[in-house]
Amino acid sequence: MFPYSCDALLFHLPIATGVLIAINILTFAGFMSGSIDIENGWLLEYGTGLHPVQWLLSTFMHAHFEHLLGNMFFLWSFGLITEGKLGWWRFLLVYLGIAVGQSAIEQAVMPHLTSDVPFTLGASAAIFGLMAMACVWTPVNELSIFMLLFFRPIVFEMMVGMFAALYVGIDIAYTLFMGAGAAGSVAHLMGGVMGFAVGVTLLKLNMVECQDYDLLSVLSGTYGADKQKKREADAVLIKPHEQAARDNELRLEARRKFDAYLQIDQPEQALAVRARSSHLGRPLKLERQDLLRLITGLHKQKQWAASAPLMAELLEEYPVNSEAVRLKLAQICLVELEKPNRAIELLEGLKGVQLPVAQDAMRRKIEAVAQKQIDEGFVEVDDQNW
Repeated sequence: MFPYSCDALLFHLPIATGVLIAINILTFAGFMSGSIDIENGWLLEYGTGLHPVQWLLSTFMHAHFEHLLGNMFFLWSFGLITEGKLGWWRFLLVYLGIAVGQSAIEQAVMPHLTSDVPFTLGASAAIFGLMAMACVWTPVNELSIFMLLFFRPIVFEMMVGMFAALYVGIDIAYTLFMGAGAAGSVAHLMGGVMGFAVGVTLLKLNMVECQDYDLLSVLSGTYGADKQKKREADAVLIKPHEQAARDNELRLEARRKFDAYLQIDQPEQALAVRARSSHLGRPLKLERQDLLRLITGLHKQKQWAASAPLMAELLEEYPVNSEAVRLKLAQICLVELEKPNRAIELLEGLKGVQLPVAQDAMRRKIEAVAQKQIDEGFVEVDDQNW
């Protein structure tokens, strides 16, 4: 089973995850071409002492193509989640910390447990650490999974917690059956334990935003929307000055979510965060640049109707140097919303304004088409909505 996406709220793009995948692919290509000798520091050897260089390099080497492919799918899925919560540099510190720390413990301990396995290699243990962290932060979020069943492709959804439990269970069973000879499974579990500890620690330190969908909230029985309802019910009992501080905190939290959605090109979700915050009596004040980013994101997705009221808001709040926005809104009213009268009204605001040649040509064209529709008796529904 190959996970490839997750519906968890992510605040950062998977930049470091992509770089790590590229490095793993390049090192494997170097091994296959003969330019890298894996016996020169790229294997985590047992029984030859402690070798710090191996602790790092062995996590970037793979035995064969299938080994690399499976690990990179898992690294993408769980790197997407964990880096999406942490940002690239904190994610990189955590990933390399787990990789190096687990390898050091493994090289020190495993020679005393088995003499049948000479070495290990691969990113699996560090990736198991990321999987454990994802399980702590997003246990009930859904993974999108691709699987070949009898050579037939199947795509389905599975909760992160269930997926992690499945693979941890397999490794526990394999370890119990094979003992220390199952060095790979032992390494996986060691990485998972380290990742779980790191995940809980960062959660307790409030270094990740999980929207109350984290493992601790799930185990307590109230999480997500239920926990939010409880907070709002408790707010009734809070004193006025405490309520003001709480409102400010929640407004800042909503603003962080709003910015995060814009950063990962999900303007509709950002718009929903703003609408909910306003509904709860904590409206988000958007600066001109914020409105432009939101409008631009909606235009990329061709969400013209959703962008129109935001453009009108921008014209009202920031009328100076907004000619291009006014012109675009007039075009949207004419072409997308079937409101030629509204388009004409918007163009009235451009009278006497010296526009660039291209914008002036567009203004004339919009005005001509809108006036033609009006003259031909086009009936515009004035529903007071954009």
